[in-house]
Parts: sequence; C-alpha cells; structure tokens
Amino acid sequence: MDFTLRQSTVPADSVVDELRAEGISYEDIRTALDLQATQRQSGVPVLPLRVICGLEQHKSTSSNVLLNATRAIVGTPKGGRPTGGLHITRRKIWANSVRTESAEEADFAQRLGNDLRKRLYVAGELTFNLGRKLASEARAGLRTLTEREEALVQFTQSCQRVLTAMLRREQGRKGWLTPDYEAIMSWTGLSRSTVHRSLGILKAIGLVDWIRRFIYSRDDTNGARSEQTSNLYRFALPQWLAKLIGLHVPIPDDEEVRRETVLEDHAAMLANTSGGERRRLMPEDPKARTDLANAAFRLDQRQRLELAARECQKNTAPLRKSIYSKKGEAESAWTADTFSPNGPRLA
Repeated sequence: MDFTLRQSTVPADSVVDELRAEGISYEDIRTALDLQATQRQSGVPVLPLRVICGLEQHKSTSSNVLLNATRAIVGTPKGGRPTGGLHITRRKIWANSVRTESAEEADFAQRLGNDLRKRLYVAGELTFNLGRKLASEARAGLRTLTEREEALVQFTQSCQRVLTAMLRREQGRKGWLTPDYEAIMSWTGLSRSTVHRSLGILKAIGLVDWIRRFIYSRDDTNGARSEQTSNLYRFALPQWLAKLIGLHVPIPDDEEVRRETVLEDHAAMLANTSGGERRRLMPEDPKARTDLANAAFRLDQRQRLELAARECQKNTAPLRKSIYSKKGEAESAWTADTFSPNGPRLA
C-alpha cells in the first residue's frame, strides 16, 4: 500500500485490504476516501467504501442519502439564475418549471389569430427601424432614452430574424410552439449565444414570453425521473409598443359601450352594499377605481334625467336614491373626492 493510503484514517488491515483483495485499485480507493471526507465536511450521511466502489448497494431507507452526497460533490450554485432540484441522474430541473401535460402548461399556451400574426410580422420590421432611429438620436444628444426606448435600441436584425422564424413555425401548431435552441439556430442560422440574447430582448420588450417545462416519468427500473425539456413560447403585441410604431388599433365603439355597461352595473351593485363591504369589493388599482367612479357618475346623471321625466307621471315607482352625490350627502355611495389624484375613495 502506498504512503497516501497509510497516512489516511483507515488502518492497513481494515476494509481497504478487503477492497484490494476484490480488485479495487489504489486510485479508486483514494477517490472513495476523498468522497467520504467531503461528505463528512458537508454534514451529509457518509456512504460506506464498498458502496462507493460499487461492490454493494446502499441499504439505507433514506432516499436522500445519495442525492445529498451528489450535492456535496457537485455543489449548489449561489446567486445568478434560480436553480431547482437535482435528480439522482444529476439532471438539473430549473426552478419554476412546469410539468408537461399539466393544467399550468395548458393555461399558458395561446393560439395566435391571423390578424395578430400579421401585425407581429410588421411589428418586427417597424421596431427594428424605430430602434435604429432612437439610437441615432441618442448618439447625437437629441434625446434621453427611457427604459422602454433603451430596450428598443437593443432590438437588432437577429431579434427580428428570430421573431419571424418563430412566427412562421407557430402557424399550424395552435399555440404549442416548443422548439429547443438547436431548432431555432437551424431556422435562423444564428449562434446559440445570439439566439439566447435575442430571446431575452424579445421578452424584455413583451413580444415573446415562455415557460420552462420538464418531463416526469416513472418505471420499475429507474423509479421516478424528471428531465428538463424545451420551453413553451407564446407571442403578444404590447399596447405601448403598438402605439409607438403606429399599429395601435382603437377599441371598437360597440366594445367601448359594452365596457361602460359592465362598469355601470358594477357601480350599481356597489351602491347597494354596506360601507364596509363596499370598501372590500373596490378594486385596488387606482385606474380601475377611477373608471368605476366615472361609471357611477354617468349612471347617476342618467337616472337624474329619468327621475325628472317621471315627476309628471302618475302611478310610477320612484327610482332609488343617487349613487353619486356631492360632499355632505350621507346616503351617497361615493364621496366628493372620487376624482382625487390618488383615485376614488369610498365614503
């Protein structure tokens, strides 16, 4: 036995000699001893030398022993990208990954309509041209770029190529676009790093989004297995970007009327509740609260006109009291500072 093994904590006439008798080399024994030392320092259960060398199977009932030993050797990354679990096969599963064929995966999938797909094709070209213009003006000192404009400046021809290629392949897949990086590289002729950077820019702008996915399987031979698979992608055209590049589509009149009707019905419902219940049901978003207060004001004005028209009619049931009033009317559902800068506030 060489000097390194004799200096170890294992005596010469112990299990080391048994391992040598069964054909295990000094180098393999030294590696096994180093692994045991690492396990002790990491605070995880220490595997027997015969198990590490493959002569016996581990008989512990704990399923985490080998997993913890593997983590002690490989280490757990800190900071940067979020990490998930590490299977016994040393296959990483990124955090926030969604299992394939799950409800979360189905909810994320979104089929593109032909109109939106055409607008996204045009948006790619217009965004690239706008990014070049903004970069030129910034270099000339003509303007200071906002955070969104800085993202548009990063939109290169590679981003446009990736977006166009993915839009073409999405058609016919009914929203289930799941290419890996190698597939996108073959579609565009770009390198892996360029594809990665382009996707990040597209996501920052809001044109592309995705979720990570993993496959779960179980059999008698390998037991439960989880393996990372390709991402699921979907597309969108943000309203702020559509306005900047001239692709904003105004809301149709009938849709606007429908939205106003829904808001007025919501305001009428709140007017019939108690003060505490009304405060609980009011939306937290300041804009939504203001829209709701405006709807209450429109409904109030219309009902005042109807009430004036009914004054000269006999045998007509009176309308209920106003749901909007000025300061001092205690029966009102709204206060006079409904339209304050901080949004509507209930009485």
